[in-house]
Amino acid sequence: MARGHIRKRIYKSGITWQIIIELGLDENGDRQRMYKSTYTTKKEAEKELQKLLTDLDGGTYIEDSKITVATNLRNWLKTYVEPTLAATTIDGYKSNIENYIIPNIGSIPLQKLTPVQVQEMYQKLSKDGRLDGKGGLAPRTIRSIHRIMSKAFNEALKMQIIKRNVTTMVSIPKAVPYKAKIYEEEEIITLLNNANGSDMSVPITLAVALGLRRGEILGLKWADIDLAKSTLTVNNNLVSTNAGAVLTTPKTKTSHRALQMSKGIVILLKRHLLAQRESKLKLGTSYQDNDFVCCYPDGSIYQPKNFSKKFAWFLKKHNMPHVRFHDLRHSNATIMLKYGVPAKIASERLGHTSISVTMDLYSHVTASMQTEVAQKIEDGIFSKLAASNS
Repeated sequence: MARGHIRKRIYKSGITWQIIIELGLDENGDRQRMYKSTYTTKKEAEKELQKLLTDLDGGTYIEDSKITVATNLRNWLKTYVEPTLAATTIDGYKSNIENYIIPNIGSIPLQKLTPVQVQEMYQKLSKDGRLDGKGGLAPRTIRSIHRIMSKAFNEALKMQIIKRNVTTMVSIPKAVPYKAKIYEEEEIITLLNNANGSDMSVPITLAVALGLRRGEILGLKWADIDLAKSTLTVNNNLVSTNAGAVLTTPKTKTSHRALQMSKGIVILLKRHLLAQRESKLKLGTSYQDNDFVCCYPDGSIYQPKNFSKKFAWFLKKHNMPHVRFHDLRHSNATIMLKYGVPAKIASERLGHTSISVTMDLYSHVTASMQTEVAQKIEDGIFSKLAASNS
C-alpha cells in the first residue's frame, strides 16, 4: 500500500505544505516518490493526501495531464467521429466545438474542468452566444453542444484520462419544440401559381405534393423517375458540407421509398425534362450533365443552403408569408391527414421511421379533427338512433 506524508515549507512569502507519497522501489531498487503541488493550509494538504492514497490503493488514480479541453475534443473528433459519422454530422460537431466550446473553455486542462465552468459557459451562450452578436443561442443548440461534450468526455472517462464526466453534473435548458409554419390549401395554390414557369416550379411542387425533403429533391436524378409508370424513387440526399454539396444516401432506411405521382406532376416533369434537353443542346459541352432533375440552367448542382436562400427570396418577391422550404413538407403532411389519408400511408410517403413519429409531429392536425370525428359519429349513429325512437 502507498504511504505518504506532508511537509512544511517555509518561505519569505509565507508557509506552504507539500504532499510526498512513497511509491516503493522500482526495478533497479531505487525509491520512487510522488510530489504534489504545495497547499496553503495543513488541513487542505492532509485531505488531498488521503484522497490520493485511496485512489492509488484502489487503482483509480489518474496521473495529472496537461491535455486541454480543446486538445481532447479535437483528438476525439479525429479518432472517434470522423471515421464513423456522416460529413454533415462531422461539420456540425466541428462548428460547435470551434465556435462555442473552445473559445470559452478550450484552454482549461481537461482534468481541471469543473461543473461550474461548464454551467457558466452555458449561461453565457444562452445570453449572448450568437456569432452575429444578436443575442443568445437557442436551447436546442446548447443541448447539441452539451451532447458533444458528454460523448467526448465519456470516451476520456473510459480511457482513464479523467475521473468524472462533468457534463453529468450540470443543468441544460429545455428544448423548445419547433412549431412549423404551414401553408393552407389556398396559399399552396397561390405559391404554385407564382412558381409556374420558373425554375422554382418543380422543387416547390415536389415538396408540397410529395412531401420530399430539400436534400431529397436536390439529389433527385432522372434515373430515379419512371414517367411511364408515374413513379419516383428516393435514392439520394444532397447535403451541404464544409467541402461543398455532397450526395449521400437517404436520411434513414425508411427515407428510401417509392412514391406514386399524380398526373399533374408527371406532366410538369415531362415539360421540365424537355426544357432541360433544350438547354443541353444549346449549351453543348458547357452543360454539366449530372442527371439531376433540379439544378441550375447549365446543369450544375444547387448548394442546399443557397437553395434555401433562393426560396426565401422567392417568397419575398411574391409577398408571401415566410416559411422554411422544409415547412412545405409539413404542409403536405397536414393536408394528407386533413384529407383523410390513413396515418400509416402518410407515414410511408413521408419516409418516417414509424407511424408514431408522424402522429407526434402532426398531433395538432388530429386534434383539430376531433370535432369532425365527433360530428360524423353523431350523424352516423346517434341521429339515426334518435329518429328510430321518435
